[in-house]
Amino acid sequence: MSARAIDAVVSKDAPRSASVLRTALFAAVVALIGVGTIGLFAGLRGEPAGKTDATAAFPTPVLSARRLPNALRAAVARQRLSVQVNNVLAGPDVSTASAKSCAVVRVAGGIVTANGGRREVIPASTLKVLTAIGVLARVDATERFVTTVRATARPVGGILTGDLWLVGGGDPLLETASYTTTQNHGASVATSLETLADNVVAAGISQISGRIIGDDRRYDSIRVVSTWKRSYVSSGEVGPTGGLMIDDNFTRLNAKGIRTAAVDVGADAASAFQRALMERGITVVGVPSSVVDATADAATVAPVSIAEIRSAPLGDIIGEMLRWSDNTTAEMLVKELGFRTAGKGTTADGIAAIRAALVLRGIDVARMRTVDGSGLDRSDRVTCELLVDAIATQEPDGPFMTGLPVMGEAGTLRRRLRGTAAAGKVHAKTGSLNGVSSLAGRAEASDGTIVDFAIAFNGLASTAQGVAAGNAISEALVAYPDAPALEQLGPLR
Repeated sequence: MSARAIDAVVSKDAPRSASVLRTALFAAVVALIGVGTIGLFAGLRGEPAGKTDATAAFPTPVLSARRLPNALRAAVARQRLSVQVNNVLAGPDVSTASAKSCAVVRVAGGIVTANGGRREVIPASTLKVLTAIGVLARVDATERFVTTVRATARPVGGILTGDLWLVGGGDPLLETASYTTTQNHGASVATSLETLADNVVAAGISQISGRIIGDDRRYDSIRVVSTWKRSYVSSGEVGPTGGLMIDDNFTRLNAKGIRTAAVDVGADAASAFQRALMERGITVVGVPSSVVDATADAATVAPVSIAEIRSAPLGDIIGEMLRWSDNTTAEMLVKELGFRTAGKGTTADGIAAIRAALVLRGIDVARMRTVDGSGLDRSDRVTCELLVDAIATQEPDGPFMTGLPVMGEAGTLRRRLRGTAAAGKVHAKTGSLNGVSSLAGRAEASDGTIVDFAIAFNGLASTAQGVAAGNAISEALVAYPDAPALEQLGPLR
């Protein structure tokens, strides 16, 4: 292959990238020459007597690129993709943030580009990738959370003497119908508080002489991460966590009837449940309360099971968290993992379990430093290499991959790149904080090749700049392999 032919192939890319492409093509041509030379001697040894026209035995010249079409085209395609990604990273809107950012693209298991791949960056909500994978590694995707209603005795003549306990089982999506209508995830994945109240009615209760007691003690009493901005809760970005949660614990109503975050999680949840019971004609004499005696065991104090409700399967809840970037669900799942692995529903124990699960999958977590599961905290640090390594462990039809937002179609990516070749072909988790924009997931290339990737821009003047760069990279991924036709690589004969 002549230098002129190489230049013709390279010319499609930016001039500054020509040397990179020439290097790849030179390596492929060297390999071609080696194979061609072997073929030449093999052909000479097997040439019939009297045959003197060597070209007759080789319709395609020995040194033609057409003798190694797949290897050469693959080399060019990978280099072009690397160039396209790096050109986006060098763009004027994001180049100033490059020293604090990272990007890794892996095609069919092989790294195509790694720009700052081991650099520790703020992941924002792409941290939920690791939360989801860690939880799914330790808890079966078919499991469900159970919220129970218990009493000291069975009702007699419709009257329940004593208190009615509402015991939280960690369900992050137990909601009232009015709250569900305000949420993106829809009713299909939410657990209906009204249905639980209907089950109490079905148990034959018409009057409760005592109180509704909300038991949220499955997890610890720390409601928010101490280093979060206070505005995260006041603006509704995340609710105060607890083992019993109704409406993301935005159950308290102020004087104007506007939802605000729960102050006493157990009592406020009990109050919300009491309203649902009273709407169904059940009289409740006592004032809703949380558990007063921290040592009291619900199953001992209230041994009679009155009703229960089960959540959607964990896999669906993981999908809701990923698709809509649900911060509260992420934090609840981390505490649930802490409860299951260490017997304590703490964030720290949950994060430790996530790290351990990743290590068991051969993933290096040395550069992972996190204090929450949602990515809200600006002290969180991961690497693009870590994100891609984790994503690569996931099956295409598993709950993680099917739960991700879809470019141009679903979740937080539904409005991006609509009507383009990338629509429906990029499944990825988004992330956004002030000055931070990230995207991590999997793309389906034009020939069906799987492309795992992670990009995280830190230090942006505007997150919109990172979104635009992420879109450009996504389009390059689905266009892969952008390789030259065989005619460009060498003569047909």
